[in-house]
Amino acid sequence: MSDLIGSVANLTGYRDRDLIDSTFVSVLGDWLDPFRLSLYRCVGDVADLRLLLQARMRKGVGMESGDPSWTALDALPALSGLPHFEQAFASEEPLLDLPFENQDGPWLNLFAVWAGARRFGIIELVSEQPLLPVQLRLVEGLLKIYRNQISLLDYSERDSLTGLLNRKTFDEQFLKCLDTMNAASGSDTPPPRWWLGVVDVDHFKRVNDSYGHLIGDEVLLLVARILRTAFRHSEHLYRFGGEEFIVLLRADDDDEAHLAFDFFRTQLAGFAFPQVGSITASVGFTRLRPMDNASGAVDRADRAVYHAKRNGRNQVHSYESLLLAGVLSEVNNSGEIELF
Repeated sequence: MSDLIGSVANLTGYRDRDLIDSTFVSVLGDWLDPFRLSLYRCVGDVADLRLLLQARMRKGVGMESGDPSWTALDALPALSGLPHFEQAFASEEPLLDLPFENQDGPWLNLFAVWAGARRFGIIELVSEQPLLPVQLRLVEGLLKIYRNQISLLDYSERDSLTGLLNRKTFDEQFLKCLDTMNAASGSDTPPPRWWLGVVDVDHFKRVNDSYGHLIGDEVLLLVARILRTAFRHSEHLYRFGGEEFIVLLRADDDDEAHLAFDFFRTQLAGFAFPQVGSITASVGFTRLRPMDNASGAVDRADRAVYHAKRNGRNQVHSYESLLLAGVLSEVNNSGEIELF
């Protein structure tokens, strides 16, 4: 029992979601010794949710890594294609002791995972025998602790108005992006390329002045919703303060990143905001560098945003493209900018 308490104490001490997920699966798996134990997150559009494997433990194999967060949605299994999973995800109660291969077992058990009112995942537990009452109580108890931990993270990491990640979580994710780049630098696999974009809503002060702050907040909520639908599930979206948002995304090159940001820009410009009408945004983005720091990358993207603002707004500009065109000059590290 002391080992279990120690494992739970470790679980509640973590603040990294990936580490919490893998630790939860490891603790539960160690105590139940299942045939297979998997934790999935449901990602994508509400009408077409997909299952992204976060962590898995298999008997005789041990812990396995999950799917990369940037896995394309169409490569992931659809929730609608797995009736038992779909039923469990929508239910308040788990689905227990379903024959997994035949009527003599193993046995499939499915538990929905939620934080507050937000359902976000499914636990698949394949046991060699039907779960005993004491085992079920253990699963449900650890699951409550896991849900509470995720709820606390959501409260501390997310912007209270838009539900996007907040500014204080940005630095940690930025370093993770650099780690993925640097970890692959010595291998035969090309390192992933990450891009940071700054999105600044145009003339937002006019909205507040003309319609009031309640309407201004509604505009920000809708901008956040458009951000979620315009970018892939693997992109990291932040409200950085006021009307400024930040996006961290993977792309193969400058052109692909530009297409992603410009798709959002056109979606936003084409949306009819209640009472306000049309709203646009200026976007600047930059490629992350192996020895980068967060403030330097944000500053580069901000320079591209400033160029968009000076040249008519409702535009997307790459910092690197502006350098090549001679519009911006990277002459020192003082944070100053030269416009020609």
